[in-house]
Amino acid sequence: MHKTQELKQLLIKIVKNDNALPDGIDFDAFADELKETLTSTDGDLRDRLALGVFCNLISDGKLTDEKCHSLLHELISDKYLLCGLGKECDDTVFARSFSVYPLSAILEYNRKVDRRILTDDEVKKALDAAVRFMREENDLRDFVDDKGWANSIGHAADFFGYLAQDPAIGYAELSAMLNAIRDKICIDYACYGHDIFRLTAAATSILERKLVSEQEFADWVASFLKYTKIGDHMKDARLTANRSEFFWSLSYKLKEPLPDFRTYAFNAYFELIEA
Repeated sequence: MHKTQELKQLLIKIVKNDNALPDGIDFDAFADELKETLTSTDGDLRDRLALGVFCNLISDGKLTDEKCHSLLHELISDKYLLCGLGKECDDTVFARSFSVYPLSAILEYNRKVDRRILTDDEVKKALDAAVRFMREENDLRDFVDDKGWANSIGHAADFFGYLAQDPAIGYAELSAMLNAIRDKICIDYACYGHDIFRLTAAATSILERKLVSEQEFADWVASFLKYTKIGDHMKDARLTANRSEFFWSLSYKLKEPLPDFRTYAFNAYFELIEA
């Protein structure tokens, strides 16, 4: 196990060498060491150095199947993806937010190799954790001074996009993700910035599986419009802004092969801005 500064120097060398790893390194043990950086408040170590190397270890097939299994279970636990879930303006947000990247790398690797490493049940457990993460995340900060990016909702949306592509995920799981997205869009205590586009991308990935019917999509769109104004100007403005921005973005993402879905999104946008 390297000390923090030693690890930084090693990672700088690896990054400068096109992510080539030193000879004789124990990949599984190194993955465990990099995993610990996900909880770090040192954005330079966590984001710029360790994260890319960690994900490359996974996507390049350097880890054993057993390590991929154990990493998945560790990363969806309350030490990482669910760590401190529900807290606001707390450093646990980094563990939650950045666990998404190696988890997504594991899912992607699981799909691209000639045999599936993860069982369908394991993928669905990751889905359950992701839905809980999306629903219960309350820390909506983007950049945190001296600590780097948080962007937990944007990262949760990215994770949804990876999960939606997995063949183990069926109609019930896709519906759960869509409803979690709706509930996160329909908030009145904050306005989303660019994360709205990542939520849109996640919804598009779900719909492109073509397991959600046109009528079910129409009903889902209508469920956004049932949130009524409460008379608080600022809260009402945030709720309207989040929903209208989401549908404006979604209407442009939903092209072929979902042109009819696009019409519903356009109509929802106009109904919201004219209300």
